[in-house]
Amino acid sequence: MIFGPPSGSVRQEINAIRSCEIFMRYCNQCHRITPGEPLFCNRCGRSYDLKLCPHRHLNPRNAEICSQCGSNDLSTPHPQVPFWLSPLLVVLSALPGLVLLGITVLFLIAFVQTLVSSQQLLFQSMLFGLMLAFLWYLYMHLPAFLKRFLSRIFRRSHRDDHGH
Repeated sequence: MIFGPPSGSVRQEINAIRSCEIFMRYCNQCHRITPGEPLFCNRCGRSYDLKLCPHRHLNPRNAEICSQCGSNDLSTPHPQVPFWLSPLLVVLSALPGLVLLGITVLFLIAFVQTLVSSQQLLFQSMLFGLMLAFLWYLYMHLPAFLKRFLSRIFRRSHRDDHGH
């Protein structure tokens, strides 16, 4: 009797996991995220990175007339992100983690030195280590919490502005 998965089933499971990736688009006009790979923003109606004619022909951002059907009724794309802003956002989003990583490395070096040289400071070092572990926990979980909290506040204020 042969045990284990049938031949090829592991590959199907791996492909199923890879196909679960969720794509999203961010609109630079209204600052909303639309799930999937839509051609237009669900909130403001602008197209993403391209101009589209009524027949949904893809045209470059600087096109005045559709290259396939000749229509001059093209969609308005969302604003482009400045070239310098994209790398800056990546660096700024990674900066808190890098600072926390540097502090952790310095703590580990100081903790080993404390273990070797002075046993009296061991308790204070352990307390600092616990604080550092709490900071790591906050770093890993707080961004998602803040996003949800801010979106709820913004939705409430947005509803209040429209009288709902």
